[in-house]
Amino acid sequence: MIDSHVHFYTGADLEKVAGKLPYTLPKPHSLTDYLAQLSKNNVLPRFLNNVHLSILPDSENVFASFEELKDLQARDPATYSGIRLVGTIKADPAYATQVRLAHPQVAGIRIVLHDAKPGSVRDGAYSDAAWNALYDRLRDHQHVHVYAQEAETNLRVLRQIPRHVRVMIDHLGSCHASRGAEEEAYVSLLREARERGNVWFKGPGYRTSTDVEKVLPFASRLISELGAGKLILEATDAPHVGADSDGIDFARSFDTAGAFGFVQDLAERLSVKCAIPAGQILSGAAAEIFNFD
Repeated sequence: MIDSHVHFYTGADLEKVAGKLPYTLPKPHSLTDYLAQLSKNNVLPRFLNNVHLSILPDSENVFASFEELKDLQARDPATYSGIRLVGTIKADPAYATQVRLAHPQVAGIRIVLHDAKPGSVRDGAYSDAAWNALYDRLRDHQHVHVYAQEAETNLRVLRQIPRHVRVMIDHLGSCHASRGAEEEAYVSLLREARERGNVWFKGPGYRTSTDVEKVLPFASRLISELGAGKLILEATDAPHVGADSDGIDFARSFDTAGAFGFVQDLAERLSVKCAIPAGQILSGAAAEIFNFD
């Protein structure tokens, strides 16, 4: 089991944005608490990716989680020594410095656009001198992680990233199941990804839809266009911040174990449809994008 997209942060991290957001702050979600919750079900992931949380002004919580795991492993090596943790930090030319990117556990940088409309991505927004200098600072194994809810927004950002840079697109590339996997922008996004050859798409998929059957066409099309080697489905996006298209909080629909159950269900249905082992669909591509055996 791996979790290719999870968020770890503390109450101290949330204090940085207290009173600055138009909604109630989420509860703290530490690495220690997450692992304790999973251990109650007698499971522990072997690999974790602590992804920059968009509400925070920086990614210092990511670096703090590296130390938190070291402490856990020192106190209880029998339980925690087999876990590898990496992090994806804020994609900002001023923040993602050479020093931060040189940390051996930093796997990439994350651009967060949420519900930004395609037209808001101006020409040069992610390809000016400062951004190109940032891309040049990335090491060969690191990637740019892009999150936008609209396929066309993802596409416009992708086209501004140098073609040699590895890219991972969040949430299967679209959070609009109602538009269908045949949406012109979605088809164009997959075509661009296929032509580049170094673009991966990541789950868990419930931000596309909390109905597995509605997610299936998107994941199936991804596999058809790009192959299972460009899909990493196994992720929880814990602690499930935000709401679905009906305004229902994701945290009401999922806990961590439930999110793993969602992707397992989706992978098993895809396995039947695409004749590919479910395990390969869940995490087979993780070794390449995250540089591990």
